[in-house]
Amino acid sequence: MTHFPGKHCLLAMAVAVTMPALAEAETDDKKQLGSPLVFDQVVVTATKTENSLATAPASMSVITSEDIQSQTTMALNDIVKQAVGVESRKEGGRAGRQSISIRGMDSDYTLIMVNGRKMSSSNAIVRGNDFDLSTIPQDNIERIEIIRGPMSALYGSEALGGVINIITKLPDNEWRSTFSSDIAQPEGGNGGTETIVGLNTGGALIDDALYLNLSVNKSDRDKWKPYNGSRSAVTALEERDTLSLAGSLNWLINDNETLDIDVTHSNDQRDGIIESTKGLTPTNQKVKRNSIALTHGGDWSWGESQARYYREEVEIGEQDFTLNRRDYVTETNNVVDGSVSTDFGSHRLTMGGEVRKTELDNSRDLQTTGKADVTQKALFAQDEWQLADDWTLTYGTRIDHHENFGTEYSPRAYLVHSVTDNLTLKGGVGKAFKAPSLLQLNKDYRLSSCKGGCWIIGNPDLQPETSTSYEMAANYQQDNWEVEAAVFQNDVENLIARDFDNHLGTEDGRDVYTYKNVEKAKIKGIELGGRLALTQTLSLNGDYTYTDARDETTGDILTDRPRQNASAKLNWQASPKMGTFVRASYIGDQKLSDEVDLNGYSLVDLGVNYQMTESLRLRAGVTNVTDESLPHEATVMGYSEDPRTWYVGFTTTF
Repeated sequence: MTHFPGKHCLLAMAVAVTMPALAEAETDDKKQLGSPLVFDQVVVTATKTENSLATAPASMSVITSEDIQSQTTMALNDIVKQAVGVESRKEGGRAGRQSISIRGMDSDYTLIMVNGRKMSSSNAIVRGNDFDLSTIPQDNIERIEIIRGPMSALYGSEALGGVINIITKLPDNEWRSTFSSDIAQPEGGNGGTETIVGLNTGGALIDDALYLNLSVNKSDRDKWKPYNGSRSAVTALEERDTLSLAGSLNWLINDNETLDIDVTHSNDQRDGIIESTKGLTPTNQKVKRNSIALTHGGDWSWGESQARYYREEVEIGEQDFTLNRRDYVTETNNVVDGSVSTDFGSHRLTMGGEVRKTELDNSRDLQTTGKADVTQKALFAQDEWQLADDWTLTYGTRIDHHENFGTEYSPRAYLVHSVTDNLTLKGGVGKAFKAPSLLQLNKDYRLSSCKGGCWIIGNPDLQPETSTSYEMAANYQQDNWEVEAAVFQNDVENLIARDFDNHLGTEDGRDVYTYKNVEKAKIKGIELGGRLALTQTLSLNGDYTYTDARDETTGDILTDRPRQNASAKLNWQASPKMGTFVRASYIGDQKLSDEVDLNGYSLVDLGVNYQMTESLRLRAGVTNVTDESLPHEATVMGYSEDPRTWYVGFTTTF
């Protein structure tokens, strides 16, 4: 929704734009009398239309800009994992890079969007949402909406596991600027110091008509090398140097139409040393991302519309130290999409479509042609049907046409029942699919794997992965407390896995394997969450997730998925200017491989925020207070937890 002071509100249909001060303008209205808790947050990702968080037809969480500024971490990955059902973990053998998992699904199944635009670089960046989130200026974020569970009916195959939608700020007539700076210092003298500086500025170039917003983030992190002896050079956290720029121009053409231009640039460089079958191997990657989007929104007598074109180009430069050369991989996505929405009696109908052209230039991994491309087209339709005052049925489907697989359908139905003003029950079922990547399908593709000990080649006979998901949820609110619960199950078929059962020969002294569609997985679990206002200044948040993820073919538990996760956070507004918190989290037992099990462990964080003046806010804290570390068996596989780390920062507005 786009709102400009003094002008008519325009519904822009999807999440391309949002009210510039949604959290600030409505905070007082959302707080219950005598309670520090905030209720009735507005979300748009579940339907492309506005709903309250409690009655949205999906299991959702919201992270506000205030939540981001108050945290004792500078990585968005670590912030989103505080939502129930979301996990951000360091992947083995990747020098501390993190990936986001929702409800036990692999990170490949998490769709990351900015203002409803997909960040689609999966063909160039393998398991890339560490890069995706690190390129977004945090001072430019209004809120983050998280959907737990498949949303392919609206967003296509990338949303098989869930959706993270980052909604950025829009300015208003008054020009405002925000400058922030933070530093984090791990203990132990092994490096890992991280600094970040950010600036966001925006306002009206022409009152009530033309608005400009600009933001820049610069972050640097030293290598963290905590090991001794022969492993003393190994980086548990790689060196990282990131520059992110974003700009938007928003034009209120008239009382009914808006035109928005969004431009972003990021440059993310990584250096580290990992352990492989060849010994210690240096890594050096630079990822450049450029995007531009043009969006038209309209509010008409018959309903609302949105039409959009956006282009994203990602270039990876990676140093090959063996051959003493630098390889480049480029992925370009050109997308045209649009949607319309209208009310018809007790129905709110939303329809739209998308055409996506993906081009990949990869002479490093595509041995013969060096290039590949694919075109995907889609149509979707959704009906939000108000069956009665307290019943809403949201149902619809998306039809995707993939030039390699033909037509795929992703239907979904979700029922919400407002039993009372305080109690909401909801549940639904949906189907989803995920097409193999361009590289997985290409027989010319060759990926170095097995820590450098084998090659994985593409398989053009792969079929799409499919899933059927079910969930039931309940939410109950009182003035001073809230509790929510959900049970879910996701049946996944034709999982794409590396086929190590069929040896295809050797090349350059390495074994050669490919991909296959054989596995079935069943992922089911329980989510619990709650908030309690103990007093007007003291509140408690908590959540618990139990996940049972198994390979249905063998009955084995899937690796890299804790069976239990839990956290509790105590917030104390010690004075009108100072707030503090303590957070404890538990990561349960998990299998890292067939041979290695990792026992559960706990982490504790502390933080304080102080509003020194009207325009200056200070923050400080410490993470991993107990200095918890992982056992040797896990660290040699590339897994780690950051050591006790001290953090200090500030934000000033002017």
